Amino acid sequence: MKIISRAILISLCIFLLISCGPKKEKVEKIIEDGVEVVINHLKPYKIGNKSSFTLEEIFKIDTEDTEIVNLGIPDIRDFAVNSLGEVFILRAVKGEGNFVFKFDRNGRFIKSFAPQGPGPGEIQIPYHIAIDSEDNILIVDAGKRKILKYDKDGVFIKDYNGGGVRFITSAPKKNLLAMETSFTSKNRKLKVSYVLRLLNSDLEEISVIEKFNYEVQQTTKFRAIEPLFCFSASDDNIYVAREDRGYEIWVYDFNGKLKRKIRKEYKKIPISEDYKKKILSPWPKGMRERVYFPEFHPPFQSMVAGDDGTLLVATFEKGNNPGEFMFDIFNEEGVFIGRKSLNVFIWENRLYAQIRANKFYCLREKSSGYKELVAYNMRWE
Repeated sequence: MKIISRAILISLCIFLLISCGPKKEKVEKIIEDGVEVVINHLKPYKIGNKSSFTLEEIFKIDTEDTEIVNLGIPDIRDFAVNSLGEVFILRAVKGEGNFVFKFDRNGRFIKSFAPQGPGPGEIQIPYHIAIDSEDNILIVDAGKRKILKYDKDGVFIKDYNGGGVRFITSAPKKNLLAMETSFTSKNRKLKVSYVLRLLNSDLEEISVIEKFNYEVQQTTKFRAIEPLFCFSASDDNIYVAREDRGYEIWVYDFNGKLKRKIRKEYKKIPISEDYKKKILSPWPKGMRERVYFPEFHPPFQSMVAGDDGTLLVATFEKGNNPGEFMFDIFNEEGVFIGRKSLNVFIWENRLYAQIRANKFYCLREKSSGYKELVAYNMRWE
């Protein structure tokens, strides 16, 4: 009898502890045209045990550092990280020598490769670097209009017709994502077209994921900033955002089939005079007089997905420190769970950051104007 009473008492205590513990919010979801839509509001949902993270620096590659300058890296155009945590930096066009610099997982320099030139394995105008599922390096060469492939040791393998590809990145199931841009002019109107394609490992098209167009009237003032169109991928999903949808991210599966929409309320942020000056500073004076800015920023700047499906979205809200912006954090189910203030370089709808194996890699622009690449461990809390 005592044994039975004790068991009942223990069960009752456990039930009371669970009942009196913190209550989880119910996530609002609806179905539109057969697709699940996750409805997120201004405040994060209180679900699960993690809502944000801290960053613990592992190493830094600073283009203002004498050792880095002597390697031949005057500026960082782009970077990519492979499955071993090795970092590949693509230097900017300015400078001489090789374009790609390989560092180990602790930030120690290993070698450089991909020399400047018109020949096989040589690069003319590097635009973007990516890593495929086999840890091969892919480089978009805007000069040759080709995509060059090297193995992880920098040995040239082959090149592919690049056409109008601007960006290429890894996608689920050993595939790749490539964004092409094209321009057509008719009746004094310039039509700009973006196409996001799902490719296999040989860069052959599997399907078209998204198309997005906008027109520029050549006889009147034109918009100074491109409309938002960005994408990222995890091990399982492809994420795409377009400005005309507002704060809404479409999630596709590995076959390119739409499986979910992530929708969120947001605050409209007016475009400041300082932002206008930053955008216009490299433009010739005659061009500056022909452009205009909308009253408000797009819903957000860009995004990056981790391999586990965690999604970070860079908003235009100022962060806690100079140079930082607030990032919205979504879990693998598309639920808004928290916010984080981060300093990450963003340009042309591109967030220069990667999340791999619970490590965060990003470019930062220093107050001096120089860039640095920083690698961190992510500690969820």
